[in-house]
Amino acid sequence: MTDVPHFDLPFKLGPAGANVVEQDSLDDIANCVIAVALTHVGFRELAPTFGVPDFGLRKQPLGADDIQNWIANQEPRAVLLADETPDAGDKLISRINLGVSMVAKGGGSVV
Repeated sequence: MTDVPHFDLPFKLGPAGANVVEQDSLDDIANCVIAVALTHVGFRELAPTFGVPDFGLRKQPLGADDIQNWIANQEPRAVLLADETPDAGDKLISRINLGVSMVAKGGGSVV
């Protein structure tokens, strides 16, 4: 059990209860990045600016740098590296890959 638990993503209940991660750990920060990336702006009534725009019907390239900036502005603990590649089998699919590390106390990044 962790000292300051946060629910892990995806949320799962098991015999011992919900899976958790330690607050401010790399897993917690990665979960927060996932939460921002999977939420469309305007979806949450109490936080209408939370998330990223819906990129579903936009022309390619989508702009990995723009997506990286949207997420980085909402999760400052994360150090992100984003790239965009077309799918090998379907040219209508664009894959955005996000590498997540964390800002170490003192300003550096930890991998």
